[in-house]
Amino acid sequence: MSRLRTLLKWLLFALVVGYVCYHGYRLWTQSDVPQRPLSAAGIGWLVAAGVVYIVSWLPSVWFWRELMRAVGGHVTFRDAARAYYCGHLGKYIPGKAMVLVIRAALVKDRGCPALLAAVTASYETLVMMGTGVAFGAALAPLLFRDWIAAHVPSLRLAPAYQALAALVVVTVVVAGSLPLVARLLSWIAAKAVPDSSLAREQHVAISPRMIGAGCLAFCVSWVAQGLSLGMIVHGAGDARLDLSDVPLWTGAMALSTSLGFAVLFAPGGLGVREGILLAILNSQPGVSSQAAVAVTVLSRIVSFVAELVISAILFWSIRSSHKVSQVDPANVGPRE
Repeated sequence: MSRLRTLLKWLLFALVVGYVCYHGYRLWTQSDVPQRPLSAAGIGWLVAAGVVYIVSWLPSVWFWRELMRAVGGHVTFRDAARAYYCGHLGKYIPGKAMVLVIRAALVKDRGCPALLAAVTASYETLVMMGTGVAFGAALAPLLFRDWIAAHVPSLRLAPAYQALAALVVVTVVVAGSLPLVARLLSWIAAKAVPDSSLAREQHVAISPRMIGAGCLAFCVSWVAQGLSLGMIVHGAGDARLDLSDVPLWTGAMALSTSLGFAVLFAPGGLGVREGILLAILNSQPGVSSQAAVAVTVLSRIVSFVAELVISAILFWSIRSSHKVSQVDPANVGPRE
C-alpha cells in the first residue's frame, strides 16, 4: 500500500508538470508577439528581484523566532535565519517534511529542542501560507477580472473596489478567528514539551496578538514577493515597472505559492505554482503569452537560485558559531 501511494504521488506530480509544460509550450508557440532576449539591464533586474525575494522571508524568520521564544526557546536571530533559509531547500523533497527536519536540526544545539523547533516551524508555515491564501482570495478581483466580468456581469463595482471589499471581509474573518487559532496552537505546543505537566501547559502561551502580528508581518512578506515578481516582469522586458500593479503581483505570488505548498505531492509546489502563476499572468492585458511563460519560468529560477545562494552563505558563515545548550523544558515560561 505504501509503495502504491508513493507511485500515485509521483504519477500525479508527473501529470501536473507535464500538463503545465505542454500548456506553456503551446502558449509560447502560438504567441504573435516574440519575446525579446534578456539584456544586461534585464539580468540586473533579475538579480535585484532575487535580493528582494530573500528579504521577503525575513518577517517569517522573525515570527518563527518569536514562536520559539513563546515556548521557551532562546535562539539568536542569525541562527534562526540560518536554519530558516537552509530549511527552504527541504521543500524540494516530496512531502515537504524535510523543511521541518532541517530547521530543527540546525537550532537544536543553539537554544531550542528539536521537537519544539519543528512544531513552531510548522506553525509558522501554516500561518504564512494561510495568510497567503487569504491575501490571494482578497485580491482575486484583480487577478481574475476578465473571468469575473464574463461570469458575473451584474457586478457593477470596479475590480479595485471589489478587491477592497473582499480585503475588508477577509480581515474581519481572520481577526475574529485569532483567539481560536492561538488557543489551538498553544495547546499543541504544550503537548509537545517533553515530560509536560499541567503547570507547564499553562505556561506555554501563543497569544492572539502574536498570531495577529505574524499575519501583519506576512502581509509585508507577500508584498515584497509581489515586488520581486514585478521586477522579473520588468527584467523580462515586457512591461515597465509600475508600482500600481503591486497588488496584482502580490496576489499572484501569494495565491500561486500558497496553493503550490498545499499540494504535498509537488516538491516546492513545482508545477502547481507555475500553472497558477501562468494562468494569472496570461490573463492580464498587455502581457503577451510568451512573456507570461518567460516570467513564470524566470520566477522559479530566481527564487531557487536566491534560496541556494543565501542558504550556502549563511550555512558556511555561521556554522562555527558558539553553540548553546538546549533549554530545559521545566524553564518554559510565558512569552509574547
